[in-house]
Amino acid sequence: MMKFLASTVLAAFIAMFIRTHALTITKHIVMGWVWLYSAIAPKEDRDARRGEVLSHIYELINTYQKAGYAPGETAIRLLEHGIMGMADDMGWSISSIPEGFADKVKGWSDILRHYRIPSALIAGVATLGLMNYSFFSSTNQTFINWLIMNGIVVVITVLLWKIRHPLVRRILYSWMGAAMVAAIAIMVWVSIQYRLYEITTFKIFILAMVPVFPVIIVVDKSGRQRFFRSRWWLIAIFWAPIIAGSFAGSLLITHSIKPLLEMWAVMALLAVGIFILCGATGLVAYGLCWIGVRGSAGGLSLVASTIRRLR
Repeated sequence: MMKFLASTVLAAFIAMFIRTHALTITKHIVMGWVWLYSAIAPKEDRDARRGEVLSHIYELINTYQKAGYAPGETAIRLLEHGIMGMADDMGWSISSIPEGFADKVKGWSDILRHYRIPSALIAGVATLGLMNYSFFSSTNQTFINWLIMNGIVVVITVLLWKIRHPLVRRILYSWMGAAMVAAIAIMVWVSIQYRLYEITTFKIFILAMVPVFPVIIVVDKSGRQRFFRSRWWLIAIFWAPIIAGSFAGSLLITHSIKPLLEMWAVMALLAVGIFILCGATGLVAYGLCWIGVRGSAGGLSLVASTIRRLR
């Protein structure tokens, strides 16, 4: 009962507020539309048009009020007058566009038509798709988590887009390094907390992961240049003791290297599956980006031809 009463009172308060301020709200809506369609006009024409419409609005309000209309009825009639005049407003907007604006729009269309889609944008769209699919498939769905997840992906995409800049590259590598350190710290804490180090399978998993970590350095061109100076024989010398150590550890733990080889096989199959998934998602993301770019180019070309025709 109290909840229904509170809802009724709140609805009545909102209705009273809207009825009281309807005229002011409508006036701001009409002026917002004027501001929008006159934004591309030259400054003198824009200011003159806005001043003319504002003066006309006050004249209409005074006329309706003298005729005895209530503020709510005046607001409705003012809104109707604004809607009926939208066609004339668009005609004024088109006629006030500078002569060379259509050529500029056509030039933007040509640039987009030959625009090469950056790999970072494709990767960002693919990652956003996978992350949002995982998010909406889970049970922990909160707006804050969704916002943070998408925000991080967008920021990383922008950083990858500007990776050639030294400061951006330093920020990205620092962020990735901090994430790796945090992941290792969490893994160590979980291992100690739940005594995973006593499980043989977990030990083999750690031994299998050790030779995988240098892949990050070898794959990255800047890291490879920094550590190995593009000398492939140094990579082999660097990697051989690590792999030998993993074999030796497997022999000490299980008296066989078979569990280690099986773990590597599972990891390889998992990597192939991830590669296929990312490849398929990347193709879909590329298609979406291509449609977006070409669609925008076509839309701008249509806008340019419409401006020329109306002028």
